[in-house]
Amino acid sequence: MDRFDQITTFVRVVELGGLSAAARDLGVAPSVVTSQLQALEQRLGARLLNRNTRHVKPTDVGQAYYQHCVDVLRRFEQADSLVECMQATPRGVLRVNVSIPIGDLITPVIADYTAQFADVSVKMISTGREVDFIEEQFDVSIRHAMPDNPNLIVRKLAEYDYVVCASPKYFENRPQPRTPDDLAGLNCIVYSDSKLGDRWSIFQTHEAITPRGNLQTNSPMVLIKAAENGQGIVVLPCFTAAQALAEGRLVQLLKNYPTVVYPIVAIHPHRGLVPTRAAVFIDMVAKYLRNVLPDRNELQKLREQPAPSARPRRQIRA
Repeated sequence: MDRFDQITTFVRVVELGGLSAAARDLGVAPSVVTSQLQALEQRLGARLLNRNTRHVKPTDVGQAYYQHCVDVLRRFEQADSLVECMQATPRGVLRVNVSIPIGDLITPVIADYTAQFADVSVKMISTGREVDFIEEQFDVSIRHAMPDNPNLIVRKLAEYDYVVCASPKYFENRPQPRTPDDLAGLNCIVYSDSKLGDRWSIFQTHEAITPRGNLQTNSPMVLIKAAENGQGIVVLPCFTAAQALAEGRLVQLLKNYPTVVYPIVAIHPHRGLVPTRAAVFIDMVAKYLRNVLPDRNELQKLREQPAPSARPRRQIRA
């Protein structure tokens, strides 16, 4: 039995906390995981894991061995990345993490990417949270906010802003808000995974607003559908709301009050050894976003003049 497979299996069991979870992650039967762990412990002559029906935890010896195994696997990955970085054509599996609103936005890029490069496939996982690149084995993350970890390598790909909108039917029996402060008296639909938390810090000319409403969700689709059904006010990235606004299912509110500009960024863990498959993909996403997202200057020209109390434009730095 291959020693590399044994330590790979052992590391995933420790990281995922169970044999079944490791088997699903590795795409093998649980019996294969059990056999590999038994062979590893027999070869080393030491017990590496304590097991019961619910949990698997490393022994003291197993924890020390795990740390060395992680380092060994990381070196193998760096060696593979070095070879791939020297190749002109992407190949292998590109592991992409995206923030939830970004998935639909960049799906056309994935189609073009896999069509152009026959030797590459994409595994894309959407999360509201930021990911651990090493433990979760992602090549790149595309997100609509700057990461909290300052040690990651970040490239700004585009900019966007938020729009405040609702269905016309929501205002059949009530007036539209005239200022951001009016939102406090209306039913607001809240995106629960937002970095904004329970405060809408979106307007350049107003302090953050605390939205109140009867629905919170981490699904952009649910946000849009609830708003279209007349449930209340929703704040969406401009690219998420674009189609519903264009088709009249939603109307934009408070156009006189410009919103803060945020970046869409590509994030990867290392400055060097960026796999070709990741570097090419990031370039394609950047080019695509430049074409589909509205130019900031043009968008400002199309808007009505800001309210008299407007302060100078505030921009999130990438």
